[in-house]
Amino acid sequence: MVSFPPHVLREYALIADGQRGALCGPHGELAWLCAPGWDDEAVLAGLIGGGGTYAVTPTDGFVWGGYYEPGSLIWRNRWTTNHTVVECREALAFPGDVHRAVILRRIEAIAGDVRLRVRLEVRAGYGRRSMHHVRRCDDGRWLARTGGLAVRWSGAADAVLDVLAAA
Repeated sequence: MVSFPPHVLREYALIADGQRGALCGPHGELAWLCAPGWDDEAVLAGLIGGGGTYAVTPTDGFVWGGYYEPGSLIWRNRWTTNHTVVECREALAFPGDVHRAVILRRIEAIAGDVRLRVRLEVRAGYGRRSMHHVRRCDDGRWLARTGGLAVRWSGAADAVLDVLAAA
């Protein structure tokens, strides 16, 4: 299991949609998210040492920075590696349904190629309940469950399930 060291709070960025908020960490991890709403249990609880993460991180060493797009809660994580600069544009989109959370992440290598490690492990109950029934659909979407929540991930049709991490 990949874990990320804790950081001082000023190194986290808040993204929010009016129904919930998430904290983005410097290693590309979402370190905190309660779902489906603000007052529900955390499904990403790395901030307090719990389980669950959604991380997008360069595999090479990097120097981290980031910024908010002006007038918004859209955060841009920015990593400079030996070969390129990578940005991950992150936001929570208001889904129109209070029982649904929509995390948006768009990754762009500014110059050159980059290898990224992506880890999605949603764990209900502050990290106590693992994901199960993980499967890829014919259209490339991934589906899973944790606690009483359903998880759907799209945009990664070529992703490979890491069986060791899922165990």
